Parts: sequence; structure tokens; C-alpha cells
Amino acid sequence: MYVEIIGIIVIFVAIRALITQNRAEKLLYLNVMGFGVSAIIALVINTPFALVVAAAFFICSTISANAIAYTLKKLDDEILLE
Repeated sequence: MYVEIIGIIVIFVAIRALITQNRAEKLLYLNVMGFGVSAIIALVINTPFALVVAAAFFICSTISANAIAYTLKKLDDEILLE
């Protein structure tokens, strides 16, 4: 039951990430999707190794979201010539 609830939340957040135009909101939604996928991994694969896989996915998705946010912040500060 928990997997279905988290799956619905992840699908809803994925749709919101596709719809929104704000980059900051997109990053927030992508981060939530990463957390949801790591939770689904830990719940579906019911072994101790699943916790390691879920933790690795969680850490990597958080680092990548932070790297994207940092890059987008740097781009906002630059002057673009058209």
C-alpha cells in the first residue's frame, strides 16, 4: 500500500515538473521524485542490500539536484547576449 501511495505522489510531482515554467520549482519537484524513487526501491526490494541501493540513489539524486541548482544560480547572474 505504501508503494502505491508513493508512486501516485511521484507521478503527480512528475506531471507538475513538466507543467511548471519556474526552474526553482522544477528542481524541487525533481528532488522529490528522487526521494520517492529511493523510497520505492527500499520498499519493493525487501532485502538489506535494498537499503544500501536506496541510500546510494538518495545521496546521488540529492547531489545532482544541488549541482543543477548551483549551475542555474550561476547562469542567472550572467548576462546573455542575444
